[in-house]
Amino acid sequence: MAFFLAVANRKGGVGKSTVSVMVAHAAAVWGRRRVLLLDLDSQCNASLILLGGQGWSEARKAQKTIADYFYDLFDGNNPKPRDYLIRGAGDVWASNKKAPDLALLPGSLLLEDIQGELFLREANQSKDPEVIGQRVRGKLERLLRRFETDFDVVIIDCAPGLSLAALAALKVADRVLVPFRPDYVSQFAVDRIALLIEDKRSLDDLEDIPAEKRRYVCLANYVRSNGAERVLVDDISAMHPMLKTQLPQRDSIANAFDWVAQPRSIEDKYGDGTAHVRKLYDEIAALIAA
Repeated sequence: MAFFLAVANRKGGVGKSTVSVMVAHAAAVWGRRRVLLLDLDSQCNASLILLGGQGWSEARKAQKTIADYFYDLFDGNNPKPRDYLIRGAGDVWASNKKAPDLALLPGSLLLEDIQGELFLREANQSKDPEVIGQRVRGKLERLLRRFETDFDVVIIDCAPGLSLAALAALKVADRVLVPFRPDYVSQFAVDRIALLIEDKRSLDDLEDIPAEKRRYVCLANYVRSNGAERVLVDDISAMHPMLKTQLPQRDSIANAFDWVAQPRSIEDKYGDGTAHVRKLYDEIAALIAA
């Protein structure tokens, strides 16, 4: 059965999509795992990184996006989930210079609209918005789980807000990775997403759960050699479980997410940021194996 890893934060601009792609590349190439990345962010950044602009446009025209998948299968229709996937996604190769076992269900600009339509479709069964929302989330959860027998790892790149799809992803996830920038806004955002994941009302209630038993773990991203930022990372780690890995703000890492037509090794793609990607994957691999 697949291990579901959601990558989420209530705040945008913290590197959720880039971290999702890093882990997907590493798990497929170094871990030799069957990996699926589900792009639930309507900005479609993970899809653009893995397919390029033209590749994403072709997927959209072929109706192979997460919005098409949800809309077509929501009522239990017959299309097969695998028919919506882009196989061999990305611009890195495995050690044998073949495409790694990395599949993508591309993101869609229409995902929010589709979720609204699905909500209205369920309104025929109930007039209570909370009940309708629960029914829609339940169906989306089941659709996400339909990939669990075909892959070893399913990575879900979540949108910053609290869409029905994002809430379904958090429910399905075996573990949630919460990237953050070391700033005061992110500190508040991490608190909020942690309460949502653990279904707690206050930070006092959250503290009743030992850090090692929580479903989420945080990742400091875009870290600079700055004393104030280090203090903020320490403050967040005092309240929340934290990976030892910290991803620096480095051009080689940022430039790695420009898609190129000619595949290359993962080491060539990430350059002098490769060691950081490897360290991140080693920690994630330990969580998957636990």
